[in-house]
Amino acid sequence: MTTAAKAPSGLARRLVAILNGPTALLVVGLGLSAAAGSGFIATVNYSDIPSQDKAPLSGLYLLLSLVGTGMFAGFEQEMTRAVSRALALGQPEGVVIRHQVRNAAFVAVGTALVLCAASPFVVPKWMDGHWFVFAELLLGLVGTWAAFLVRGVLSGRRQFRSYAITMVVEGLARLLPAILLVLVGFASTWAFGLVYALGFIVAALSGLLVARAPIPGDAPPEEAHEQEMETANQAAVRLARLTGGIMAGQLLMYAVPLYINAKLAGDSRLVIGVTAAVGLTRLALLILFPLQAPLLPKLTAAAALREMHKVRRTTAALVAVCVGAGLFGVLVTGTLGPWIVRVVMGATQPPPRSFLIELAVGTLFLLVANVLQSALIALNRQQTVLVAWVLGVVVMAPMFLLPGSVLSVAAIAAIVGPLATALLMGWDVLRVTRSRPNDPPVPATPTEVTALR
Repeated sequence: MTTAAKAPSGLARRLVAILNGPTALLVVGLGLSAAAGSGFIATVNYSDIPSQDKAPLSGLYLLLSLVGTGMFAGFEQEMTRAVSRALALGQPEGVVIRHQVRNAAFVAVGTALVLCAASPFVVPKWMDGHWFVFAELLLGLVGTWAAFLVRGVLSGRRQFRSYAITMVVEGLARLLPAILLVLVGFASTWAFGLVYALGFIVAALSGLLVARAPIPGDAPPEEAHEQEMETANQAAVRLARLTGGIMAGQLLMYAVPLYINAKLAGDSRLVIGVTAAVGLTRLALLILFPLQAPLLPKLTAAAALREMHKVRRTTAALVAVCVGAGLFGVLVTGTLGPWIVRVVMGATQPPPRSFLIELAVGTLFLLVANVLQSALIALNRQQTVLVAWVLGVVVMAPMFLLPGSVLSVAAIAAIVGPLATALLMGWDVLRVTRSRPNDPPVPATPTEVTALR
């Protein structure tokens, strides 16, 4: 009786521990962050803003997503890698943080200057002449820059609870004020735009102000102190390569819907159905976030200490998880996909079931490529990240010239491009980790130190 009485209590404690842990918060934060985008558009559509004044907000949402993610997402990953490596080797993290902030500032200023130079085209085309929305775009990019850097520091220190809180804050900071504006009937384009732009700034501030746990980790081995610290120029080159790779990856992901929209512009019902199908099949990518946030610092620490067997084992396990999730996505898409696109997502003309399945297969390879990208970043192989995503784009492009229907050609391209990227990334991860010792770390020779860079 005593044992039976204690069992539920132990189960309850474990459940509470899981819910209080960073993984649950990461999942909640991811959901809120993802919902903040679509929720923002939904609140705008439900608001009393005149129809002609809603278009600039769609432009703000699209440009902030494309430019912010395409140009700035590498900041978080490179900051995570640099901080994790410094802590693993017992080096001062402040130096590498300053390097990353400086390099990210150069990229951000360059991006802002290009946008300002292109503003005579951007504002009429995407914002219907609303210059204050363009100012909100620049404000949102400042927040994106700050949030990615703050999250990179928190992730590199493995302070995942604080990291997750920034995601929760970002989602709530965008959703709640937008809903409030709808409820009070404040139909203002600039107000909705300001709410959306400030989301990342509030998230960054929360990461600076929230109470953070002590930095975990054991003292580095004596041999680790013999490795040289990363220089500012090395950090700049790696960030440039990673940023280029991420931009190519964005192009690879958006090429299929852009191609279909251009070819089927006259069939709006099918275009809406295809857009919904792409969104449905890419939902599997959402599982990457709770996996990648703790993955990169773990892989970076193992790579810095030359424990390549740990890099291989961890990467292989995550690739297996992604393959399993991708196959499950293929199964669900093949069985329920047309119904979900038609009933849940509101598309009156869903694409064929075969097209949905092929899109899901392409998403499987995107999942694998993103996990392998984390391993390559940890191994300081940012050049491979760049080459692999560019290779995917180069291999995909000729597929659009093949004879056949628009959807069949697009489906082939959606599979071939990510597959080429994943194969090159996987080959390089295996090659690099096999060429390094599997034993505990030994004193690094000058050649080995150079290779680690």
